[in-house]
Amino acid sequence: MAFPRLAAVAFLILAVAPAGSGQTPTRVDESYQSATTAILVDVVVRDRQGRPVRDLTADDFEIYEDRVPQVIGSFSVVERSDGIGITVRRRSPGTTTVVDSSSGAGATSGDPLEVPPTMALLFDALSPEALALAQRAALAFLPMNTDSDSRIGVFTSEPGLRVLQAYTPDVGRVRQAVRELSPAGHGRKELETENRIAFHDRLRQLDALQMSPGSGEGGSVAGAAGQSLAQPIIERQFIEAQLRMMESFDTLDRDHRGFGAAAALLAVVQSLAYMPGRKSIVYFSEGLPASPALQNRLETVISAANRANVSVYTIDAAGLRAESTLVDTRREIEWTGDERLRQTISIGDPVSGPLNRLVERTEDLLRLDPQGGLARLAEETGGFLVRDTNDLGSAFRRIDEDNRFHYLLTYSPKNPDFDGRFRTIQVKVKRDGVQVFSRKGYLAVRSTTGPVMSYEAPALAVLDAGKPPNDFPIQVAGFAFPAPEAATVAPIVVQVRTDVLAYQVDRQRGTYSAQAAVVARIRNAQGQVISTLSQQYILAGDAKDVDQAKQGEILFYRQPALNPGVYSLEAIVYDAIAERASARFQTLTVPAWSPDRLTASSLVCVRRVEEVGKVEESAAALPFYYGNLLLYPNAGEPLRPETDRDLFFYIMFHPARGRGETTATAEILNNGRVLASAPVALPEEAGSDGRVQHVGKLPIADFPQGTYELRLVLRQAEQEQVRTAYFRVER
Repeated sequence: MAFPRLAAVAFLILAVAPAGSGQTPTRVDESYQSATTAILVDVVVRDRQGRPVRDLTADDFEIYEDRVPQVIGSFSVVERSDGIGITVRRRSPGTTTVVDSSSGAGATSGDPLEVPPTMALLFDALSPEALALAQRAALAFLPMNTDSDSRIGVFTSEPGLRVLQAYTPDVGRVRQAVRELSPAGHGRKELETENRIAFHDRLRQLDALQMSPGSGEGGSVAGAAGQSLAQPIIERQFIEAQLRMMESFDTLDRDHRGFGAAAALLAVVQSLAYMPGRKSIVYFSEGLPASPALQNRLETVISAANRANVSVYTIDAAGLRAESTLVDTRREIEWTGDERLRQTISIGDPVSGPLNRLVERTEDLLRLDPQGGLARLAEETGGFLVRDTNDLGSAFRRIDEDNRFHYLLTYSPKNPDFDGRFRTIQVKVKRDGVQVFSRKGYLAVRSTTGPVMSYEAPALAVLDAGKPPNDFPIQVAGFAFPAPEAATVAPIVVQVRTDVLAYQVDRQRGTYSAQAAVVARIRNAQGQVISTLSQQYILAGDAKDVDQAKQGEILFYRQPALNPGVYSLEAIVYDAIAERASARFQTLTVPAWSPDRLTASSLVCVRRVEEVGKVEESAAALPFYYGNLLLYPNAGEPLRPETDRDLFFYIMFHPARGRGETTATAEILNNGRVLASAPVALPEEAGSDGRVQHVGKLPIADFPQGTYELRLVLRQAEQEQVRTAYFRVER
């Protein structure tokens, strides 16, 4: 490992005693309080003709969670007149709506009977024809007067989420925002579909030619008009290459658009999360395929909507299609079957070749109906899907009826364990011939700062259980790097070896898989969660490579911006297959920067270095760039003198203005006792941004096994900053 301007610290070892084996405590003790949580459920009931059923009482309802009957805690009816009318409301006698807002499981604040409903109109990227249809329906629904008893916002997800009109009762402003929507181009999609149909038709012609008499064996093709054998083969290869390229691009494009749509939906759900009263989203789209890559995102949107008690109404803005979307799916499946047949003929073995890929592709195609995601999103949040019709106005009439008349039920779950699992909710009515619309469940996790990804929920539940697990080794570290006139960057690092995870090996398919979730949660000094960072890691491949997969490492890195203060970092790695986890807690102090005060970053033990060549100016200011080197921090991995002859450490600081030279002293401690001390030669000049970076080297070849503290003391005039880092030596 080579560093520019690197000077080794020459330590005089005064007395090195065997180091203790215990880690220096960094855990923050947390207290957890349990409270009764009431789950709030909006319920709409309609008869066979689709009309609202208005005469039900609490005795007519039954509610189940995970098929277990629950006791209804309160029952309310919300009934509003049309237009700017008087709100009429009633409750069953002797009941009170009490919702614990700390649970996040669909809680609201305030009396839901006393506040107007809130509606978000969210428009996806729509073709000109679809947008015109959606605009006409929305404008017909919105009254011409300039006031409403509802709050309505207008949003678009293309490009990215844009707020065209914040929530307002001013209908005139809402109508203007709807008129200003612009369409997205869809011509490329239609052209691509036409090209794919033409390519597959030509492949079938070549297949028929190959099977004709005199075509030869082994897959050779002879042209009837005297064309050479090579020409059809070359043409087939060209077409197949084109189709593979188009399939790959289509997958990437679909996933990109799907991720964008999911992000927009999540943002709108969050905007409604803390609003009281009835909340709904009307989502205009031409399709939301529930592809495998989007499953987690879609589940997260549904979970967030259910926790916030938001009903999503999805509208297929394409209207009455000339050709059903299922035709495209059926065509894709037929093409996949044709491809498998060609493979069987060409290699003569029906169980070899890329059969697994084709089977998985067929499974994927069954989810690719663009209306599939829209249907699931609506059904599982208590809304409905409008499809195959140009009369979108009828949908708005039903949505308006739902907002103006619905029932509110609450119950306290009989299962008090917030285990992160999805709990189903089923509402039944003791009356024949009715349809019940309500959310279908929620993730049992406590309060969070935003929507909960489905893979995060079990990890968060373990963190909230109050007993941090330690089922396998992990390393966690948080750092702080103050910057002038900006929020401090606080890099978070979590490391775990892949050999500690459980692997599922499918012998029939010849594949392996493992799943891990890393979640880092930051609390402020008051114990409030201010940020939750996470990533899901899915390890998959051929079964023969499973041993190689176990030799890897997961490195999780995030760098949130934090204001000065003291924070607690809670990090957990959750093995989804084995349902095991390990967690670490750490205190993170973020210093305030001032031009008149010496300000230093965290002291970082360096694990390894990567040469990155020329570094862009924007990247050079990031915490772990040092010249043309990228430093990887050591989050707690032990050092072994047989391979790690030296410990490298790194610090960045800003000298106080006009206070003279900055000096530094490094000390090695064990169990609080100073073993060695030496001066550190710092760079003489700061960079153009006013910061000073220093990398030092400490020989550890003669260190006995144990845990040590490296302390760096910076001094400038009368000011002093002390930074510490811990490292462990193993032999």
